[in-house]
Amino acid sequence: MQGWVTLALLLSLGVKRSLGQNGVGELPVPRGLTLSPDFPAQTLSLTWQSDSSLFDLEIFHTELMNVVLNETVAVKADPVTGLHSWTWHSPLPLECTSHSARIRARNQQSVSQWNPLQTIPGSDIPEKSESFMFPQDKVVPVGSNMTFCCIVKEKDDFIEMMYGRQEMSATRLSRRTYAITVTNQPASGNTGTNVICCSQRLTLTGAVVFVGYPPGDEGLVCETRDLASAECSWKKGRDTRFRMKRSRTKYTLNGRDCLEANERRTWWCSSKVWEESWTLVARNPLGTVQLTDSAQLTDRVHLLAPVNVTAVEVEAWSATLQWSWSVAAYKKLEMVCQLQLFAHELSSTRNYSGPGLSSVVLESLWPDVDYTMTLRCGSKHSFWKWGNESAPYRIHTKMDRPDALDVWIWMDSSNTGRVFWKPLSVRKSHGALAGYEVSQSSAEEDGRTPVSLPPGNFSYPIILNNSSDITVAVAARNPAGLSQPSTVTTPAYRADSQLSVSELLGTNGSFVLSWQPNVNASSGYAVEWVPTGCSGLCPVDWKKVPESDCSFTILFISDSLVAGVRYTVSVYSLSTGAPTLLQRWQGYSQEMIPSQSVSKLSPSQTGSDVLLSWKATAMEHQRGFIRGYTVYLANAAHLDLIANISDPEVQSYRVKGLSPSFYKFVVKAYTSAGEDAGSTVDIKIEMDTADMLFVGILVPLGIMFCCLILISICCYKKREWVKKAFYPEIPGPKVPGDWSSPQGPLDVKPSPHSLVHIVENPERDFTKEGLFPVPEEEEESENDNIEVDTDSDEPALLRYYNHVVGDGSHSNQVSDSSGSSTASVGSTQTEITYAGIQSPTSSQGACGGGGYRPQMQSVAGPAEPQIEFEADFQDDGLNTGYKPQCSWQLDSPEAENFSGSLGSPTSVTSSQFLIPESSEEQPQPSNTWFHNFLSGKS
Repeated sequence: MQGWVTLALLLSLGVKRSLGQNGVGELPVPRGLTLSPDFPAQTLSLTWQSDSSLFDLEIFHTELMNVVLNETVAVKADPVTGLHSWTWHSPLPLECTSHSARIRARNQQSVSQWNPLQTIPGSDIPEKSESFMFPQDKVVPVGSNMTFCCIVKEKDDFIEMMYGRQEMSATRLSRRTYAITVTNQPASGNTGTNVICCSQRLTLTGAVVFVGYPPGDEGLVCETRDLASAECSWKKGRDTRFRMKRSRTKYTLNGRDCLEANERRTWWCSSKVWEESWTLVARNPLGTVQLTDSAQLTDRVHLLAPVNVTAVEVEAWSATLQWSWSVAAYKKLEMVCQLQLFAHELSSTRNYSGPGLSSVVLESLWPDVDYTMTLRCGSKHSFWKWGNESAPYRIHTKMDRPDALDVWIWMDSSNTGRVFWKPLSVRKSHGALAGYEVSQSSAEEDGRTPVSLPPGNFSYPIILNNSSDITVAVAARNPAGLSQPSTVTTPAYRADSQLSVSELLGTNGSFVLSWQPNVNASSGYAVEWVPTGCSGLCPVDWKKVPESDCSFTILFISDSLVAGVRYTVSVYSLSTGAPTLLQRWQGYSQEMIPSQSVSKLSPSQTGSDVLLSWKATAMEHQRGFIRGYTVYLANAAHLDLIANISDPEVQSYRVKGLSPSFYKFVVKAYTSAGEDAGSTVDIKIEMDTADMLFVGILVPLGIMFCCLILISICCYKKREWVKKAFYPEIPGPKVPGDWSSPQGPLDVKPSPHSLVHIVENPERDFTKEGLFPVPEEEEESENDNIEVDTDSDEPALLRYYNHVVGDGSHSNQVSDSSGSSTASVGSTQTEITYAGIQSPTSSQGACGGGGYRPQMQSVAGPAEPQIEFEADFQDDGLNTGYKPQCSWQLDSPEAENFSGSLGSPTSVTSSQFLIPESSEEQPQPSNTWFHNFLSGKS
């Protein structure tokens, strides 16, 4: 219980201590708070009395008590008055609404109470019921922010506020006051920017704001024009954008208003006395600029222009010029004057100096030339700048004799030529030319009467009547007289074929020449160029160079060198006699593609080859050195290059190995600038008769040879099958028993009744086994040539051997009486394989009646040849080899005569094998050799 009491006491003591530190009333309340508004500057000054130096300030919009400032400030008291003062800059014009302020003292532990609110009334109080807009006619810099307020008249409705043509979003400050804030204002126009406040029916009120720049003038300079007063000028800075008189810039010079700058809006100001130092102040509502300058009088002399300029004496080559000054002090001033002369497209500048200069003599003028001149002067010592320029003055010089002509002789043959001279320029003619005089002389003749030519002629033909040289003299004439005659001696004619003419390549439209110096060139060198191959009145041009020069560049001039024209360029050495040719070239200043294609393009067929031939383009159409030819094969959409002939002397090309078809060829000549348009020729290639015959023979032979090769290859792969199909092996006869006795013929006489009876339409018994025919193989032997008696009625003698018969067995042919069939036994040796020869006893037992049995074969097919004799001869079912015929029965009437010959293999006179009867139960497959060949069987 005591613990709880102690804790409560401690808490109460802590609360009291806290109240003592932060409790109200510890610090005295500031006294005598007064508010002093500065409406144009939008500032509110607060003054009060207090012993503290730290205060809390609060400022409100009175009507709605919106806090616009809550700040703690440190303000020291004025040591004289003991008052604290602080100024607040309001973003809103103070007239817009009433403002209230209060203040309290503060230290680190406690604060005082607030003093009573102090209020300054705005224009929205009930006593002022009209509409207002603030601020009015404000001048602000570009880019500033500004707040405008509109106070609505009582009982009027507010709709919107406009800045220029832009509708702004307004904020309500009081019952009647609305405000907008414009940020980063642009420069206004000449009359400022309008801000208006609108109601539902009309415009309530408005204001104008001027947005611009402070002064930016610079570069103050003062000078004297009369050696007594001063004129100061400066450079105007950027436009301030202020046009109203009360807001534009005002200027003062050394404290005096500049009437010239303020009234006439100029940028200079004058002073009647030279003061050696000046201060210019430029001021507008947004700022002030101060400029200074200082100088001695003689260092800033800027002379006025000379007056009364006139020419008192004008000759062909000179003139005297005079003038006067409007300032008397100039007569003693040491000055320098500059005279500028203009004549046609030429101009020159001449300088003269002297004290109080007022006249000069102009020398080295050109006769018969119009001159226009201007004059200006300046102080010679401590030159500052040239004075003002005088008005232009014009003079015309007198005429004089022309200058000597530049002449040259061009020989186009050994006895004819033409003398040329270049027209004189205005500066060299010294007056309008009236014509030319040409005269010629030789060693045999003293002279001839001069020939007068009109001023438009610049050449004259000459003819050499003998071998001596002719000297031609040419002079120009104007109203002032004749020029000095210019003479030239005819040079020796040298054709191009007599010289080694070099190829000259142009460089950037010009010719660059160089040659070896010549000791005889006492008067220098002459470079002549003329279009190659020209005849008649040719455009000959030349240039004479000093003897010290051994190189020259012929520049591309419209009348001198023409692109695509071949020129012949010659260099002559000049002396007292006739010019001597040193070197000659031919070339193009600028090559171009040929203007015409090759001519006379023709094809010629030789077999499968085509020979193309053509003629070169004429020289006047080449427009460059022909470097070669290109041959193309023309297809539907493009050209295929066949050959590029780099030798321009080759004017033919053979296209080889063409197949019969229609071809179109294009041949183009080319220079370093490119190819010409090309000439086209077409040809249809046809095969020769000999070639067609040759091909007609070779193609079938080749096809037959290929077929034989294919057949041979196929037969080689099927050789086993071919052998069995066309050349089967015939097995040798095999008989059972002991046949060890020596080989010898066994003559067996046929039975008298062994005749074959031919029965018409016999009824076949399909239950009997058929006979299998054994193929016979012919052998080449010595018995082939034995004649057979075919007319004998006796049956042929058959010979049997106990082994394989070695020699051939012969038989004659037997024909029946009806001639319906013919049976023959081949005269060649036949190898027959016997399964066994039965004795009469065994034959009778086996056949039930005995008789001849031919060799039988099962239906399944021919049996393979038997290698060994069968051990058992009683079983007929197992014996598939040869079997004696069993067609006769013992009880037949003829059987008794056959008892002695039963079992004989020759019991039948016929030597043919009977066709075995087919079996219906097991039909024989009918496979042919062609079917086996196609199926690949062997």
